[in-house]
Amino acid sequence: MSNKYLTLELSLDKQGEITNKPTSSSSNNAILNFGDVIYIYEGPKEVYIGQTKHFYTRHQEHFDHDLSFIVGAYKRVIVLFGKLVNQLSLDDIEKQLITYITIDIEKGKKSIEIDNATAGNNSPEYDYQSDVQSDLLVPFWQELYEKGFVQNKDLSEVKKSLLFKYSPFHQLSKEQLRVIKTIICSDQLSEENFLIDGLAGTGKTVVLTNLAARLAQLYPEKKIAVIVKSNWTKAGKSIFDAYGLKNIQVTTALKFIRDKKSVDYALIDEAHRLRRYYSKGNHVTQDIFKDKKGNYDPEKNELELVSKNAKRLVLFYDSSQSIRPSDIPENVFQAFLRDHNFKKLDLKQEYRISIHEDRNHQFTGNDYLNGVRSFLQLDTRPFNKALFSSYKTNPDAYFGVADSISDLFDYLNQMENYQNNTIDRVLAGYTRPWLSKKNKTTFDWTEGNRHWKWNSTNEGWITKITSRNEIGSVHAIQGVDLNYAGVIVSTDLRLINGKLVASIDDYKDTNGKFKKDDYDPDKFTSFIKDIYYVLLSRAMNGIRVYFEDPKLREYFENWIND
Repeated sequence: MSNKYLTLELSLDKQGEITNKPTSSSSNNAILNFGDVIYIYEGPKEVYIGQTKHFYTRHQEHFDHDLSFIVGAYKRVIVLFGKLVNQLSLDDIEKQLITYITIDIEKGKKSIEIDNATAGNNSPEYDYQSDVQSDLLVPFWQELYEKGFVQNKDLSEVKKSLLFKYSPFHQLSKEQLRVIKTIICSDQLSEENFLIDGLAGTGKTVVLTNLAARLAQLYPEKKIAVIVKSNWTKAGKSIFDAYGLKNIQVTTALKFIRDKKSVDYALIDEAHRLRRYYSKGNHVTQDIFKDKKGNYDPEKNELELVSKNAKRLVLFYDSSQSIRPSDIPENVFQAFLRDHNFKKLDLKQEYRISIHEDRNHQFTGNDYLNGVRSFLQLDTRPFNKALFSSYKTNPDAYFGVADSISDLFDYLNQMENYQNNTIDRVLAGYTRPWLSKKNKTTFDWTEGNRHWKWNSTNEGWITKITSRNEIGSVHAIQGVDLNYAGVIVSTDLRLINGKLVASIDDYKDTNGKFKKDDYDPDKFTSFIKDIYYVLLSRAMNGIRVYFEDPKLREYFENWIND
């Protein structure tokens, strides 16, 4: 056991009496008199986590007043204390244990209860935070496993879960915390709305889950809608359900509009993908854009319709990820913001991409994303171009170029041999018709004697077991983090006279094309570039790219060496 913390495991009878109080006066004094402690109650069906300064007093309060304790749900409790458990670290340790244990029991038969409304607290940084992780949490988790308090032996495996990545108890950066505090501390009597503006990887979804949880606990009487794309509804519901946040509704914009139920807060992820009336496409959603006479109203859009049933709006937005002509145009979006008293808050620091130090260079996630945007001719921002060529001498490089689609799948297989339980997928531009949608025996992609299908669904695709052997489009992956990715840059992006131009003949997403009388080649090219920006910005730990067009690969090689 680590000498930087101590534990006591106490057994309970049906009345909650501790049957094995420690005989050591030091242990009793640590809990009774001066001890900051974390405690975890465990029973056949429930787990309860909390913190206190006076454990025995708090224990008696639980059994006098809390229903789950009175009915004898808990059979034992483990108490954590010691020199690393104090006022500086207490919130941090508790929040991490809440997240880990929630993930551990997610698929089990137990439920979890949390003391102290910890989702509303933020634990500031402190000098020995790394020691708490390595010298307390890791060995303490091993002890919990050996004593049967948790099911998963390896804490690193727990951290690979989607629930960990988007946990509403996630430690926030100063920038992310500033955004949340600004919204929570704003005058509740005002009608101020908020736009959270950030590029890919700046943690918009993590901020959303944290904000929703804090609002839910601060205002349990208020109704909160978390509005997401259909590919994220299942994950979103599992996150908030796992943490017992009851006054949060996870839904899509379309369902929210059709339900016509008023809420106090509507938090909208991927707000750049909200739709407008557009006669081509949107066949499922057309009815919401009709006026009272049953005629389509070209001025209607999902943002306006959501706002009618939400007292306050918080939008999470990146204009670089608008990918269809049915998305609300930028000028219409900005006009809505001006007319509805929105305050803009920025997220600038990239967090998704984790690039380990190269043999000769140290790269950052911002280097990678800025480089992607430069290659796609979206804009020019400073970056270290060596990041995109280091794979030629470093097989472990974050970025690399593959020679085939098969090589992309082989790359993911290789990385999974090194790291189990990672979330890895192959993604592509929409240059093959989705034939397998109607004929399950048909394959959409073929290369030699190997073949693959498109993503079998958009909603919840990332959590489906079969998705690892499918190829995902942007509609299945937007807003999702992967560990490793293979990306097919397909023939819908061409090089013409030194410029990247979209090829409408190669693009097979019917709803992604303009109407014939509304076709704008420059805007269409922007959509295709934005799609690849999304696909190329999903991977946290590594990515390999295959260029279907040899001329585009040649352009990339020249761009590296320029």
